[in-house]
Amino acid sequence: MDSAEKSANPASSDVQRRVDGLQLQYIHSIDDGPLDHWPGFFTDQCLYTIIARDNVERGQDLGVMRFESAAMLRDRATATQHAAVFAPRTIRHILSTSLLDRVDANGIHARTNVAIYQTSPDGDTNLLVTAQYRDWIVDTGGELKFREKRVVYDTFRLPDSVVYPL
Repeated sequence: MDSAEKSANPASSDVQRRVDGLQLQYIHSIDDGPLDHWPGFFTDQCLYTIIARDNVERGQDLGVMRFESAAMLRDRATATQHAAVFAPRTIRHILSTSLLDRVDANGIHARTNVAIYQTSPDGDTNLLVTAQYRDWIVDTGGELKFREKRVVYDTFRLPDSVVYPL
């Protein structure tokens, strides 16, 4: 099926709409909270990693964050909200439409470009990171969830102020 046929296919349009909706709800859980909702976007056994693009291109799976279950994500959300000590900030994500690379019985493989900004308490806004979400999304009884979310960042030096999920 070529891209013209794919875009005219109502089933394809529905999958695109559902994936884009999932991405928007995901970023709103980070940007607007409560962060307690963030782990709910993942399957119980999942992978969430933040990794440099140059590491991915070299075949190195070494990232700055790696969580392998929703329970680990819940721990991170709790620590970020209650235990971690850092200056408060506002996070905002800007997303592209997701590119659906593959849709099959195993799920949906999608890529979404993202720019993430942070605003400090004094009102200065800075670009935190540009990245691409490389996702494996599965349908869990009518609800889409991330089985894997790889945040592949372009920035050569990730700021030490990355405390929130990306």
